[in-house]
Amino acid sequence: MIRLPLDCPDDAILAAADSWTDRLAAEDYAGALAMLCDEVGKPRVTSADELRACVIGCGCETADGGAPRVTPTATAAGERWLYLPSLTRTHLPPDRPGPRGRLDWQLPLNGAWSDLVASFDLEERGGEIVFVLAALRVP
Repeated sequence: MIRLPLDCPDDAILAAADSWTDRLAAEDYAGALAMLCDEVGKPRVTSADELRACVIGCGCETADGGAPRVTPTATAAGERWLYLPSLTRTHLPPDRPGPRGRLDWQLPLNGAWSDLVASFDLEERGGEIVFVLAALRVP
């Protein structure tokens, strides 16, 4: 599971999201799911197969009609949307539980930036920031 210090820099949060994307690109959906924290009572996805189905269901088809594939962010062609990634931080005292922010993260598919966006709630667990997948959607 991704665990970051509460006072980590924004770059650390973005790097963690990038690592999550790399797991998807490697088709390691179990590894990507393991990087996320289950929100008690409302998990977005509960299995690697369900995560894969969400990505495929939200993404565009390939030119040959196949399922979309996540591309590493480092090799994605084209340009990202101007407003993504969007990271909002909530600064609370370290001993106070509660949300620590939200990250909307654009996912590249089939070699180029796509309209698919993963939204993560950044939550405090045990004095650290964890990622909770809030949505996987095309806005």
